[in-house]
Amino acid sequence: MHTAFEIGFDSAWLSGRDFPRERGRILLRLLAELARSGSLREAARAAGISYRSAWGTLGDAARLFGAPLADMGRGRPARLSPLGQRVLEADQRVRAALADPFERLRGELPAMLADALPGTRPRLVLHASHDLALVALPELAKQHLDLQIVFCGAEDALASLARGRCDLAGFHVADALPRAAAAAAALGRWLDPRRHVLMQFVSREQGLIARRGSGIRGLHDLTRSGLRFIHRHDSRAPGGEDASVAGTVAEGHADAGFGLRADATRYKLAFTPLAVERYFLACTRTTLRSAGVTTLLRVLRGPEFAAQVATVPGYIARHAGRRVSLEAALAWVKRPSPAPRP
Repeated sequence: MHTAFEIGFDSAWLSGRDFPRERGRILLRLLAELARSGSLREAARAAGISYRSAWGTLGDAARLFGAPLADMGRGRPARLSPLGQRVLEADQRVRAALADPFERLRGELPAMLADALPGTRPRLVLHASHDLALVALPELAKQHLDLQIVFCGAEDALASLARGRCDLAGFHVADALPRAAAAAAALGRWLDPRRHVLMQFVSREQGLIARRGSGIRGLHDLTRSGLRFIHRHDSRAPGGEDASVAGTVAEGHADAGFGLRADATRYKLAFTPLAVERYFLACTRTTLRSAGVTTLLRVLRGPEFAAQVATVPGYIARHAGRRVSLEAALAWVKRPSPAPRP
């Protein structure tokens, strides 16, 4: 969404009789600069007020509190009084407490306003683990939606969603691979059923990738002496972890690794299916009602997306865009309570 306005918040909490809230903002800014520089003249300049105004603000604040907030003794640097230090500490505490809710609102409000703004495409920011079908989505939706994707780890994506740094988070869970339950539990701790909803994206076939002619046909073959196995977390290629695993095997630097059927096919490698990974998109209930998500769901449920996914081996988009509960998505995991919001 491209607009001229900006969304911002501040923690204007200090005011009193004949001392309006805007004066409280100036005082707090002045105290912070005074603590940093030790000079009232420099502090006034940094706070954007005159030296005379700075003196007047400190004098009015002393009358408001009944005690001075700064020690302006001659011949030595200016410094905050014990009361001034406490006022500054209180301001820092207020800012820290409000930072996370304000950040979440800054992420949610543009999407809420998009419905009423003329001549703009809805905009969504998606943090997600890498996926082949996801790569093609911005181009497929570009006529109706400005979709920006930041690829990162699945848990990082959900942490960003919980902190309000993105509109959607994309992640995958498997139903049979080793450590799948532990991985799903780590993801699930960021999701709150009261606040978040899930949408199905695609299903993809996951399994064992190996060199053709290696004789590796199942997990039992991985116990062979001298066999070189590459783990997904060892790879950092732009095409995604699975592509890097397949590429490493194809180049002869490893004998086998876990990855997608699509990448095994791409590199003409042997593939033994082991599990189905389901890829989900998560968002808040508020974002679900936005113009951006409404447009995205229309794209996911359309024939063009289905045709695109059908060209990728091992991928299925039959239920793309369908709502699913957190309990159903992570059914085999006893989920802990959601992580406290940072």
